[in-house]
Amino acid sequence: MKRTKPIPLSEEHYLDFLRSFIKTINIAILVQEEPGVYKPMGEAPDFYKSLYPSKDGFCSEPWRYSDFLEFFREEAENFFEKMGNTTQMYTSTVWQEEGIDDDRALIATALVIDGKRIIVIRSLAEDYVERVKVLRKARENLLETRALYAKLEKYRHIAQYDSLTGLFNRLTFSEVLEEEMQRCSKTRVPLSLLVIDIDDFKKVNDTFGHMAGDSVLSNIGRILSTQLRAGDIPARYGGEEFVVIAPNTNEEQVFTMAHNIRKKVEKFNFGEPPILTVSIGCTTYKSPEDQCTFFQRADFALYDAKRSAKNTVKIR
Repeated sequence: MKRTKPIPLSEEHYLDFLRSFIKTINIAILVQEEPGVYKPMGEAPDFYKSLYPSKDGFCSEPWRYSDFLEFFREEAENFFEKMGNTTQMYTSTVWQEEGIDDDRALIATALVIDGKRIIVIRSLAEDYVERVKVLRKARENLLETRALYAKLEKYRHIAQYDSLTGLFNRLTFSEVLEEEMQRCSKTRVPLSLLVIDIDDFKKVNDTFGHMAGDSVLSNIGRILSTQLRAGDIPARYGGEEFVVIAPNTNEEQVFTMAHNIRKKVEKFNFGEPPILTVSIGCTTYKSPEDQCTFFQRADFALYDAKRSAKNTVKIR
């Protein structure tokens, strides 16, 4: 059989063929002229015209009508910048435009070909519809789960922290102390505890009011948060009483730490009243004693400091 040679297409005929082909397969192509500026290629398919209208028949900024495409365009711009002139492709997830009642599903692709940067928007066949619905439901479930997790994290934070000082609350302190005691028993690394009480705090509330009292408590919390070592764990035990868990700290070290805290408080200007002091009791863990015995010994040391002269440190 005699074969006929194919007739070469002129560039104009080739472009006409390409435009017709693009239209039949429901693909819209936008070629980047500069970042953020795109020129349509060929003729817009019918689905594109109905979704993204334009006076010229081929909208060059479909992201003005689509939150999803606006987000994708930003990702595509980052992709283009990262890839340079390297031939690569980046594809979006399948989506449906908000407010559209029919079963049309879309997908977008960012392409780098021969140095040209292109965004392609394609309408998918009907067999994708159920997949899109599943994806949409999965996305809704994910968002609901994230919202629930955020609420749980918020409530967990509320449950763990004292709202006034930002320190751990009494319950969290007890849990952390138990963990540190167990670690101390296993590793034999020393563990110490400080119990801190504001001297004559009732007079602050009676003289200057409860807002001044709250300010004092908040400032004590700030002093403990900023002046302690990274591994130390301060907490508000209740009322005007604070505690500090001091891992890897022996009896001599905790005594020095307590005096440093006492001096910081004594030098701090609280405003109303300008000067306040604290009394501190401290002790070191003796394995295998329980938490009650451990805490009680530090608490008794605090009573010793209160009875002696206040603004002092005692250890048991």
